[in-house]
Amino acid sequence: MSICCADIPRLPGLESIIFRAGLTGGQRIVRWPYVAENDSIQPWVSGGELVFVTGINHRRTERNLCQMVKEAVNSNVAGLVILTGPEFIQQIPNSVLELANQHQLPILEQPYSLKMVLVTEVISNAIVQDNLLGKSVRLFLTKLINGFDQAPELIHLRAGDLGISDNCPFATLALRISHINPKTDDPNYQLLHFNHELEQHLGSILKRRQIDWPVLNYEKDLLAIWPVTENDTSELYDELEQVLSLLQKRFPQLVLCIGVSERKTGLDKLAEATEQARQALQFAIKHQHQRIFFYEQLGIARLYAAIPNRGLLADFCKQHLGELCFARDDATLEMKSTLNHYFNHFGHLQQTADAMSVHRNTLNYRLNKIEQRLGYSLQDPFLRLNLQNALLIEQILFHHHNIEEQASTPALHHD
Repeated sequence: MSICCADIPRLPGLESIIFRAGLTGGQRIVRWPYVAENDSIQPWVSGGELVFVTGINHRRTERNLCQMVKEAVNSNVAGLVILTGPEFIQQIPNSVLELANQHQLPILEQPYSLKMVLVTEVISNAIVQDNLLGKSVRLFLTKLINGFDQAPELIHLRAGDLGISDNCPFATLALRISHINPKTDDPNYQLLHFNHELEQHLGSILKRRQIDWPVLNYEKDLLAIWPVTENDTSELYDELEQVLSLLQKRFPQLVLCIGVSERKTGLDKLAEATEQARQALQFAIKHQHQRIFFYEQLGIARLYAAIPNRGLLADFCKQHLGELCFARDDATLEMKSTLNHYFNHFGHLQQTADAMSVHRNTLNYRLNKIEQRLGYSLQDPFLRLNLQNALLIEQILFHHHNIEEQASTPALHHD
């Protein structure tokens, strides 16, 4: 729902501004207009600005304009608007346009006859109005996700007031950074930074696909409402695989996972869809050989999750996991990870060792230690099945416990 570079020539009064280069980057979000008056823009921008280059107070050579394109790319600005006319910058050099195309940086051309005061006012007003509407939509959707009980008729009326459709089939996507590859002294700062960048980029992808829903922040996850059709799941999987590929290409240092809900119709089903997507996400994170996980794939886990007697499930876990049950120390987590890999590869030792990037002898040593801790052999197929189910149930119980803890703890929500 944000204003992007491609929207600028469509705003009332700005029709004489034309797109000249970097069309593939047209969905970059415009955070605010900025008029460049210095030789370099890098010290003065922080990302997301639409930078206007007039040439009035500073002479702009071809070399300087190319330098500005490079600085714009490095500073992650939304795009450049270059003013042209007979007095200052007469035309945009081809080398500048080619460089912008190479980096997918939007360049727009504005005639000097169009007054800057009008342009900045129109763009600023559009951004402010869009932000106000976006906050209202986000607040409305967040309330629905948090279970605020409203009749479907009232939800329909409120959605209409906000200009959003609530009668189209959709699936909820839950996206999370499961791992950051490079080591850092301040991982929490990096996580917040990447989450913000990821939210912006995911929003651009949705806008490019003509999806008007905003990206939502919900606890650790980013949520997106994805319109779906009557077609089978394989088509949706292909679409989301493209999305994940685009995000991974933009953020190669991150390991990303997506959980997908069942197909739903009506925003009164949004809370249920969100819970399903987050359950599927937990499995995608746990079994990262499949980083897009559909709720329909959970199979028997859905039955366990529906059992209201958590104590019964916990007793089953304790019976089969013994002292490993609910333990979170590094050694125990390594044992559980080893077991999950072992079960995922149907007990095939070499495939398990390859998947874990360890020597087969190391794997045998770990499995022997696990058998000592459990007090029984992994060769018994019935006990192995119970153990695999116990690991699955333990994961479900942890997921529900975390949700209940977060629900009972007051949280600050930022739009």
